[in-house]
Amino acid sequence: MSASNIDQARKLLIGDGITPLKLEYFAIEGVAEQVRIALAVAEVPFDDVRIGFSDWAVKKPTTKYGQLPEMILPNGDVITES
Repeated sequence: MSASNIDQARKLLIGDGITPLKLEYFAIEGVAEQVRIALAVAEVPFDDVRIGFSDWAVKKPTTKYGQLPEMILPNGDVITES
């Protein structure tokens, strides 16, 4: 990956520096843990939103495909596994 591609990716993840990236997943390690680690190692600030299983029934209809994890970029784009 070239330096310009890295810079573009970092800008996408950090945005304007005011609105942080948000990662939403259950309150377990699971599939989102690798993303949490990668963001921490890359020093990308993010909100780590952990959804309790008791809250899932309310949260599910608000997700893009009825599943987690979801990453909401600072520009509002939602990234999912599907």
